[in-house]
Amino acid sequence: MADASAGGSAALKLRVEVNGEAYTLDLQLTGGQSTYTLQGAAMELIGEASVEEISPGIFSVLARNQSVLVQVAPHADGVEVWAGLNRYIVSLADPRDKAIASAKAGAKGPVELRAQMPGKIIKLLAETGASVKAGEGLLVVEAMKMQNEVKSPKDGTVGKIYVLEGGTVSAGDLLMVVI
Repeated sequence: MADASAGGSAALKLRVEVNGEAYTLDLQLTGGQSTYTLQGAAMELIGEASVEEISPGIFSVLARNQSVLVQVAPHADGVEVWAGLNRYIVSLADPRDKAIASAKAGAKGPVELRAQMPGKIIKLLAETGASVKAGEGLLVVEAMKMQNEVKSPKDGTVGKIYVLEGGTVSAGDLLMVVI
């Protein structure tokens, strides 16, 4: 696992929804610097940004010769982001998630849930044997200092959990199975 904060590098491609608008974010992290391309329906932004966490959930972002204080907090639909006086509801996901989730929503048999990127297991929201509905939260993974809720792709039962709270995962690691 590459650690961008310790001088390593990491590349991510994410589907980002901001207040219901969909974008694709290509992100290259190297040390404290980020190079990004953000593409949406009628726009494309390319640039570099420097992000420094000032305190938990509060970041100083320097991009396009502007410094912005950004506050991030959990929200039912993702995260609530305050940039200056502007409020956004943001959700991040692997761009393959929607296609996979919709294909698996009516799936028969077990569905494996895997880590989309390196991170830390913050909280398990379901236990082995628990009945779950499609879209219900199963666990929370922290990646890139953001907490992401992993949701059930279908109605079913939690068959097996492969991770522990506080443990770390690499991209592609098996988290749990919904049967």
